[in-house]
Amino acid sequence: MEKPSRLKVVASFLFRFLRVLIVLGIACAIAFWLYTLKSKPEKKQLVRIPPSVRIFEAHSRSKVMTVEAFGTVSPRKLVKIAVEVPGRIDYLNPSFLEGGLIRNQDLLIQIDQRSYRLGKEAAAVRVNQARVDIDSLNQEIKNLKNDIELAKDNVGLSQKELTRIAALSKNQFASKTSLDKAEQQHLAARIQLQAVRNRLLLTPPMMALKKSALAMANVEFNKANLALERTRIISGFDGFVLDKQTEVGEYVNPGQVLGSIYEKDALDVEVRIPLEQMKWIQTFFSKGHTPEARVSIANFEGPGQRVWEAKVARIKAKIDEKTRTLPMTLEIQTKINGAGAKASSSQGSLSQAYLFDLKPGTFVKCKIIGETHENIFVLPRHLLKPGDILFIVKDGHLEMRPVKVLRKFEDEVYINGGLNNKDKIISSPLPGAIEGMQLTIKINGEKQTGIKQ
Repeated sequence: MEKPSRLKVVASFLFRFLRVLIVLGIACAIAFWLYTLKSKPEKKQLVRIPPSVRIFEAHSRSKVMTVEAFGTVSPRKLVKIAVEVPGRIDYLNPSFLEGGLIRNQDLLIQIDQRSYRLGKEAAAVRVNQARVDIDSLNQEIKNLKNDIELAKDNVGLSQKELTRIAALSKNQFASKTSLDKAEQQHLAARIQLQAVRNRLLLTPPMMALKKSALAMANVEFNKANLALERTRIISGFDGFVLDKQTEVGEYVNPGQVLGSIYEKDALDVEVRIPLEQMKWIQTFFSKGHTPEARVSIANFEGPGQRVWEAKVARIKAKIDEKTRTLPMTLEIQTKINGAGAKASSSQGSLSQAYLFDLKPGTFVKCKIIGETHENIFVLPRHLLKPGDILFIVKDGHLEMRPVKVLRKFEDEVYINGGLNNKDKIISSPLPGAIEGMQLTIKINGEKQTGIKQ
């Protein structure tokens, strides 16, 4: 029974093995048939394409060097309004408010004048009294001079009478008593003349005293008049009120600040210039001139941006020790470039225009106009490679050309050496750049290879 079962197992194994061989054979036949049907691929030679770049021609031009700085607008002429005499305020200009427009010779503040007018009147009375005293003394001097003439005549007559009595007494025609009486009369006449002369001699110091009293009375009058004038505070220029610190009815004391005003169209900006930037404007100062400047509101750009003309007014004598910069002051001019209303003569128009004008405290950007350099190439700063190298296309190949950089300013670079007009400068990125490598240049959107440049 064991032999027939073994034969059956062997036969089953051989049958399955035979089926596997048949399947493998069919698969191999099909694979060979598909291989014979495959077309032979065409061989192509690999061609290396040069990198594609964009270029533009270099053209020199004149370039004005500028120095930029930021600063804050401040009044050139700021006046604090303070009283010089005590009193109660009885008038305040309606425009004396923060931001109010004040005209030249406008009455700003007036203090109660009644007591000061009385003081002036009293001083005037003292002046008149001193003048009357002088006139009275002058008349007295005139009278004394007349009295002297009369006293001289009296002395002369008494002398004649004494001479006549003495002659008669000598011939014993007159008594001794008559002679003594004549001598007494003559002596009395001389004493009277001397007394009048003494009184006249005292008049010069009395006149000096009276004139001194008159001068003092005039001084008191001028002081009273000045005090009366100081009760009125008048504007000395067209300007704007910066701040106000008083009201009508308030009692004020000398030296008390009531507010402040600043002159219209008289604004300055103090900027600080790094020392290394001074070389671009130094020649102006060396020639005795001051450079011009442009002032605009910082962080404001657009079609309505206004630019104010300015000039460098003065340079401070000391360098800032903290920032190592040189402070200088710019005077803003009234001329305006750009959009904006101009001030007219009416107060309303002036106030309306001023709403769009510069005001103290405005943060501004200042551009100082420096020297003009000729034959300068102005390029985007990103085109300059480390080591001051520019990528140039020459005869269809890359040239890494060193150039002389005059200045790097914002996003531009100014080149004044190593570059020629019509040189082809690569403006597109070129990774893996190698000196002399061949390039493909884009012209009008199409690639051109090996073009002579």
